[in-house]
Amino acid sequence: MEIEEKYLEKPWLRTYELMCVPEGLEYPEKTYTEFHLDEPAIKYPNNLALVQLDYEMTYKELKEKVDRLATALSNLGVKKGDVVASVLPTSIQSVICDMAIPEIGATHLPIDILYSVDELVDKFDRTGVKVVISLHTNVKDRDIIDKVKKAAKKTGAKSIIPTKLEDYSSKVTEHEKEEGVIWFTDLIKKYPSNPPKVDIDIKKDVAVLFFTGGTTGAPKGVMHTHYGLVAHTYSLFRSLLPESMVSLGEASLISLVTFPQGHASGHGAALPVLNMGGTTLLQANPRDTKESVRLVKKYHPLVYRGAPTHYVKLLKEEGAENLGILAMSGSMPLAPKTQKDFEEKTGSIMAEGAGMSELVEVSHVPAVPFILLPFLGRLETVGKIFHLLNRILRTPGLSTLLMIGTRLTDPKSIGLVGSRLIYFVSKNILTITPVRKRELTGSIGVPVVGVEMKIVDEDTGKKIPMEKVVKEKLRGEMCLKSPYQMLGYWPNPGSGFDEEGYVHTGDVVTVDEWGKTYVIDRMKDMANISGYKVYTREIDDLLYEYPGIEEVATIGAPDPERPGSERLKVFVLPLSEYKGKIKEEDIINYLKGKVSPYAVPKSVEFRDELPRTVTEKPFKRLLREEEIEKIKKVGILR
Repeated sequence: MEIEEKYLEKPWLRTYELMCVPEGLEYPEKTYTEFHLDEPAIKYPNNLALVQLDYEMTYKELKEKVDRLATALSNLGVKKGDVVASVLPTSIQSVICDMAIPEIGATHLPIDILYSVDELVDKFDRTGVKVVISLHTNVKDRDIIDKVKKAAKKTGAKSIIPTKLEDYSSKVTEHEKEEGVIWFTDLIKKYPSNPPKVDIDIKKDVAVLFFTGGTTGAPKGVMHTHYGLVAHTYSLFRSLLPESMVSLGEASLISLVTFPQGHASGHGAALPVLNMGGTTLLQANPRDTKESVRLVKKYHPLVYRGAPTHYVKLLKEEGAENLGILAMSGSMPLAPKTQKDFEEKTGSIMAEGAGMSELVEVSHVPAVPFILLPFLGRLETVGKIFHLLNRILRTPGLSTLLMIGTRLTDPKSIGLVGSRLIYFVSKNILTITPVRKRELTGSIGVPVVGVEMKIVDEDTGKKIPMEKVVKEKLRGEMCLKSPYQMLGYWPNPGSGFDEEGYVHTGDVVTVDEWGKTYVIDRMKDMANISGYKVYTREIDDLLYEYPGIEEVATIGAPDPERPGSERLKVFVLPLSEYKGKIKEEDIINYLKGKVSPYAVPKSVEFRDELPRTVTEKPFKRLLREEEIEKIKKVGILR
């Protein structure tokens, strides 16, 4: 295949070539726990693995606790193929469960602590859960454990293992007597670190089972094998940097995770750093941005993972002016205004990635050459520097010598130096140069190495040639497949794919000549106005530029005056100091000069809060359902 033809079919390969990233990878054939924990625990036993509430856990301690829990679960009767649920926040306990359950051939089902009793019953029933490891208290005393007990009574779940977040903290916790249960920490103390050896088929056995968020329909169970999860982790950093640079980060990278681990976005956020022998700071409450600032100041993480709503709140926090972090945004669209404001205030570099539960977590990563473009001026220069550094680092013995040097240096010191460098670059180059424009803003980046992408027409479902998508700037639904995609939807392997093996994402996208992908909207969020397609995300992004708006959600609702058509409505969450000062006509008049007449909203509703999904996205489907009910009540829609 000619190089030019290759680029026409896969334009992101041009970006790979710039930064010495391969077109494909050979993935380790290891079990999930072996790759993510056993190997780094042997190499870096005394390295700091996890931090929670100022409790610091080394790899040696983590490995011992994982093996003890695996032994305990086996003694409780958990066998290969059984599903064990955890109802936990982002925490050390969640990571222990995630490593221990697949170690004995069972399947880990992470569940968000915000789910209702009915939602828990649904998931317990559908997967045949017999053992549940649960948080005891979140906000009100016993609020989580009581939900789990109610759900267990209605299903076949027999064993409940409670824990308190403070069980791994700088405080000493006490456990009240709980009938019919054994506490998580007591269970771990009771059993030795001697789990049974289980024969695992890494390409067929399910290690982790996620349920999709259900924001566009009924939640589906997504099955991921040991092989797929390992391949996903292995691909991530090797899609951002050449192998020669990835190895330098071993045992020295610190990352802060604010995503809930009960979902794919949070679950996958800790794994790459764990495999590298680095440190993951676990924040149970993503809304506690004061704690986020404290953790950044104390540990100096280089990488920070959060949702756009988290970053918006973080902007208001005292002490956030000089964070100097690589802020990775995901789980929902990042408004260009949010990115701009965050970089300017915090002295950070922000980029957006994307993914879906069906592909473990991440399908697209930030296009690193375009992050560096404002600093280096030309892409040719970026490419030359990457190739030069790659050649130097591949000099025999040099990489080993540098790795020894980094491992002899305190990771916090490395993080502090990195933070100061990021802050300097952000304040003195990134946020003041016109080069920033939209070369990165608005893009979810390029596909992870190994991910294949096709674009299909939204109406006909027919594939659009990638060359045509790029040259004519066409839009269509993004479909993906990869070596680490799901085995299928529970309980049927092979389900959820089209005839070519792709998963349809429901995202309307466009792609540029470098393979950078831009999400225009969710297909189900798109409105049909008298036959015209209106992408509600585009309205949202425009309104984030309007002074005084903290958050916005645009929806299409049935138009009683035009059967079969919709009309737009905007829900606005104003900043506290702007409440009562922004009027409906202000918003409508502002948009009249920026969008086509049919795309101007008919109404605006101001709210003190917006309904959210469990991953903190504004819940547009619920807003639409509420609007339909309002219209029905006044008798103009049936």
